[in-house]
Amino acid sequence: MTETSTVSTWPPASPPPGPPSGGRNRGLFLPVVAGALVGALTAGGLFLALDDDGGQTTIVRSTSAPAVVSRPSTQIGGESDIAAIISKAEPAIVAITTDDGPFSGNGGAGTGFVITPDGYVVTNNHVAEGATQIEVAFTNGDLEAATIVGTDPSTDLAVLKVKRTGLPTVELGDSDATQVGDEVVAIGNALALEGGLSVTRGIISGTNRTARTNVGTTLSGMVQTDAAINPGNSGGPLLDAQGRVIGINTAIANPASAQNVGFAIPISKAKPVIEDLRLDRTPAFLGISTQNVTPALARERGLTVESGAYVVSVTSGTPADDAGIREDDVIVRIGNEDISTSADVQSAVRSHRPGESVKIVVERDGSRVELDATLAQRSDAG
Repeated sequence: MTETSTVSTWPPASPPPGPPSGGRNRGLFLPVVAGALVGALTAGGLFLALDDDGGQTTIVRSTSAPAVVSRPSTQIGGESDIAAIISKAEPAIVAITTDDGPFSGNGGAGTGFVITPDGYVVTNNHVAEGATQIEVAFTNGDLEAATIVGTDPSTDLAVLKVKRTGLPTVELGDSDATQVGDEVVAIGNALALEGGLSVTRGIISGTNRTARTNVGTTLSGMVQTDAAINPGNSGGPLLDAQGRVIGINTAIANPASAQNVGFAIPISKAKPVIEDLRLDRTPAFLGISTQNVTPALARERGLTVESGAYVVSVTSGTPADDAGIREDDVIVRIGNEDISTSADVQSAVRSHRPGESVKIVVERDGSRVELDATLAQRSDAG
């Protein structure tokens, strides 16, 4: 007996708009390594088949035989595949120069990518913060002045705007669906080298990392990659095998103590922040500092849970303080969302608006405690 159902996928894949007129400088380094698609057996008899445009997934369940589950390839098969990724994404990637540029002692360089045809560009906060002049360069050599729409230092994200229409855009992927070992490509303005953007290739080396950036901020829930990321790559995209953005490159480990260790903000966590910044919405604020629960932390603190967000500190006078959240609590649920990591807290809080009341479940001394918090604007808490 066979059962068939059809599930629509979102967003549907569609060809990106054409690039601005002109060619691009092909001063790129394209490493080539053969890859292979690995199928996984499941016990439930499940087959997945994607149609060519990615618009629908047909699911066929068979009760009489084991099945092979496949997903769009996470491996890059060769130079032609890398070239396809570049062709798809690069027209929407821009090199960013602030003030007098990186070699003047009074400016800097970074990378960004266009997310809407009318000129909204995503980059890192530390690329744009404090800049009085920002210029973006497209791959065809066109230059445009950009203005800051919004910045969020806590997530190291910023949204810029250029006065252009009909721009090519990147496709945003789903970082929650990625796995360690998936192959990735980073494209960016590495070291502000002349001759065009640089392309590097690697794998996802780890997930849910906590990393200190090269400008002193600490970010949690990061994707780790061994694709080469250098100063100037900040704000650029980390792309999967289909050319979709699954991370925003933002930090490199200290080269004196580590090699081939870079970090990117997962795009699934960044999306709500980007939308808040683009639409000039004030995000909700809770008022806590947390870290991921790890086996080591659980042993050290005598915790009775294996995952969650461990509360390191609670700011006085904030919604968290008023709700009764304490240091050493472990947040395991906010509203309707289960909390496994610190990044989940940020995502759950940002899914609500200031003034909304949410239920927060914490693990405290081996018991579950349910609290009510009324979220605020950050300025409300000083």
